[in-house]
Amino acid sequence: MSDNFSMYLFTQRSGSQPELLRSEVNLRPGQPFEVDSLESILLASGFPAVTPNMGFPLSPTLQINADLARHDEELLSRIGQAELDKLRAVNYRSFSVDHDPRLCVIGSDVAAIKKFADTYGGVLEVEPILLKGFDPEIPTATEIALSRDADGFSIEYSVRVPVNSGRCTYCGACGQACPESCLDEQLFIDYSLCTFCKECEKACPHDALDVYGAERRVMRIPAILIIDGTEVDLPENYAGIYTEQELEKFWATQYSCQVDEVVTCDTSICQYSGKLGYGCGMCIGSCPHGAIQATGNGIKVDSLKCEECGGCIATCPTGAMQYQRFTDESFINYLQTVGLEAGCTVVLGSEKALHKLWWQRGSAIEGNSLYICHDEVRALSLFHLLALYVLGAGRIVLLVDEDQAHFEDLKRQATLATSLINTYCEVSEPVVISNVSDFTGKQFAAAQYPLAENFTAPLTGNRRENLAVILQYLTEKSGRQARIKGHPQLPFATVSCNAEGCTQCFACLNMCRIQALSTNEDQLVLRSKGALCVGCGGCVRVCPEKVLSLTPGATLDDTWFEPQTIAEAEPMKCKRCGKVFGSKKTFEKVMGILASKESVDTSHFEYCEDCRVINLFEGE
Repeated sequence: MSDNFSMYLFTQRSGSQPELLRSEVNLRPGQPFEVDSLESILLASGFPAVTPNMGFPLSPTLQINADLARHDEELLSRIGQAELDKLRAVNYRSFSVDHDPRLCVIGSDVAAIKKFADTYGGVLEVEPILLKGFDPEIPTATEIALSRDADGFSIEYSVRVPVNSGRCTYCGACGQACPESCLDEQLFIDYSLCTFCKECEKACPHDALDVYGAERRVMRIPAILIIDGTEVDLPENYAGIYTEQELEKFWATQYSCQVDEVVTCDTSICQYSGKLGYGCGMCIGSCPHGAIQATGNGIKVDSLKCEECGGCIATCPTGAMQYQRFTDESFINYLQTVGLEAGCTVVLGSEKALHKLWWQRGSAIEGNSLYICHDEVRALSLFHLLALYVLGAGRIVLLVDEDQAHFEDLKRQATLATSLINTYCEVSEPVVISNVSDFTGKQFAAAQYPLAENFTAPLTGNRRENLAVILQYLTEKSGRQARIKGHPQLPFATVSCNAEGCTQCFACLNMCRIQALSTNEDQLVLRSKGALCVGCGGCVRVCPEKVLSLTPGATLDDTWFEPQTIAEAEPMKCKRCGKVFGSKKTFEKVMGILASKESVDTSHFEYCEDCRVINLFEGE
């Protein structure tokens, strides 16, 4: 038996098809191992944490499937190809950010501000503002307002500026005339002593003094420190404003770093409207790091704050939020390339979790099993879990690291997936969340898998469209009907319309980017497809007639998967070209209003906007 480390190399020495080779290497943790030809290696099994900087990617998935699942070379080759395709599909922007040492210190105690400036002035550019008292070196703000802007904060404040430096000749007459001696040689007025007698103004031969003079200033700054005991009205988003007890958080921002924009938002299918300021906001509520903001241009991800915890991706119902290390499209392509054996157990976890599992090698899974390295399993949604199931996974095990927090969203997705699978297929524990310690040593019986036929429907739409395809397949195969209860954090709802009050303005269509609401050009019909509705409520809010309503939850029957007419009207067609340009009901309503106005010629209103102009010119 060899004492060397057994690994697999995915190479391309000749021909177009990559070749899988087994190799024994003399591995030393923390050091690269030697191989014959680096140029031919596309991918190798192994753990990057053990042997970094190899010059080619290492796949924990390939290593653990070879050693624990003991798959044959044919399946290992498919896994290697899937891993390679996954890496090639990764595409995100990466850039360097230099730290900004500017800090505005706001306080009411001169000594405290000066102490901070003396202590940290060598490494920070301190901009002090005093709110109480007076000091010649620190401006005292009489009014101050803090607001958030794109690059940090905007601070607007007023300060007393009694001396007009353009007129002053420094003759000294003002200082000699001051009865309180509150005007010193630096032309600083100590307003705690000043009685506003204006003797200095009278003595100035150049009219350079105004004891009530003030100036409005604006400071733009990336961060603010509030000295203890100071009260200031803070903006709604005050991330970047610190107290003295939070200095550690501020210092954490004071270093140059590489930023990877791994979590992204596709605003074209996001159900939050930045222009209107409402819609779906589930990603914002799921982010514990304050990295997601609602802006006038839609949802924005602050990659500097993003910890890649995956919560926003798991909760996003449309797939607008994507994890670029393993997108929805890449995930489906991966599973289809590997080809899951029906009823297999799929174990997903990070490199850290799979490495620990590989090291302990204590679990036993009956039947076929497959291990997949996923950088952040907390990014998995209901769609991902159900896709795994219909593509062959009889049991899905999600490994979370022991030190991980904030996986409530993953629990919610797993609970709903389990409930739906149980409803359709009556199986136990189809989705399991576990840490490595609990998973190690556990005996897993072979999973029950009643879906005999392979799922072959294409999954090429957005996340919600793909989820609808999967749920329709499960409904049809099982002949059963599932029900999802209404819950604020479950994106399922049914849209209803008071058809009598609907004027077919179709303002709701512009709000519904996921196209749960639709119509056509020939008929004035409003349709709703329940399978696509995420319950954001945007259509209800934008409706000018207030005839739309939303019922949380859903019944997954035949009508839920097909567009249903919720409002229709007789179209008003152009008398000349036949083009539909409104509804008859609206036309008659307008004509009724205009009938009382004798000076208005209504004969042209039976034509569309184009024919109306032609008619007017022909009438001349």
